[in-house]
Amino acid sequence: MIKFKKNKKNKKNKKAFSFMELLTTIIIIGIIISTATVSFTKIRENSRDTKRIADVKQIQSALELYYSDNGEYPETLGSSIVSGNKIYLEKVPEAVTPVDGSCSEGENSYSYTTSDDNNNYYYLSFCIGKDVDDYKAGNKIAIPGDILEPIDICGQDLKDERDDKSYATKQFGNQCWMIENMNIGTFINTSSDQSDNSVIEKYCYNDNENNCNIYGGIYQWSEAMQYNETEGAQGICPDGWHIPTYNDWDTFINFIKGDSENICVEVPGSPDPDFIAKSLASNYGWDSWEIEKDICAPAYYQTTTNNYSGFSALPGGFFDTPPPPYENRIWGELSRGVYLLSSSISSGDWISLFYLNIGDARASMHGVSGKTNGGSVRCILD
Repeated sequence: MIKFKKNKKNKKNKKAFSFMELLTTIIIIGIIISTATVSFTKIRENSRDTKRIADVKQIQSALELYYSDNGEYPETLGSSIVSGNKIYLEKVPEAVTPVDGSCSEGENSYSYTTSDDNNNYYYLSFCIGKDVDDYKAGNKIAIPGDILEPIDICGQDLKDERDDKSYATKQFGNQCWMIENMNIGTFINTSSDQSDNSVIEKYCYNDNENNCNIYGGIYQWSEAMQYNETEGAQGICPDGWHIPTYNDWDTFINFIKGDSENICVEVPGSPDPDFIAKSLASNYGWDSWEIEKDICAPAYYQTTTNNYSGFSALPGGFFDTPPPPYENRIWGELSRGVYLLSSSISSGDWISLFYLNIGDARASMHGVSGKTNGGSVRCILD
């Protein structure tokens, strides 16, 4: 009979895991699991942000189809986008949850508004937690044809590539405004009308070019519009900006009135929601009288307390044009008032404008002005 002997030597040499080996193995497994969990979490976060971008682009496409058929965007964004029997988007996507990155619950929603009573423009705000392709993490504003990075547009200086001048900007509700007067163009004397000659021309108050450096240029309406009478035209504004319409101004004024801190409540006749002049006026450049008055008096009293809103309205004055041959233009209100042009025609040769004067606590769309008169220009983001 053949017998097999057990290999006792091999049995003796076989050792169990030591405590340190076991601990090391557990740590390695933990690291692998932790890494895998973090990677999976990042994948899910990236997936949610990618879907947010895709959702918004889907909504944008439906809105453009709606606009093409109806000549306006829907006033509100409900559960679907429809007009009559036509369905443009059967179900409007809801914002993906949970929130990611620094986005808040409110910022994470798809928030839709139109810019004016005509519904010719819209803003769709949302937020992404991480960078996705060319989109940076944070708040976003979708507009017709684009998705903007608000931090790159509003609140920072805008450089006009045409002449390298920079303009401060500020967000007011859903609007982004320049908070400095435009100062582009070649200075010409007011003995001549500005003309359609492919060169932007500007006047400076009293034909003193230094006044343009302080208050910005003065423009006749046609020059400011660059001879395009379409309401909301770009005019002399940089690309992506336009001459504000009457409705743009009206939306802005109503936004300012919506904050009670902007309204002067201690002048005769208060409270009056139109008493917003002091909050809009810059805290420099205006006439200042050495007289003790309440801080809510019109802008010429205690100018250091002006500009609660941050709009920084500069008193660049204006000029009136007499009948032909347009000699002896009448300049007025430098350091005392400002006429800010709109792109809206009131009637005939008269255009609407925004007016602020230190002799009145009010600031509003103050009547009309002739097209050949001169005023200042503030641009608003498209």
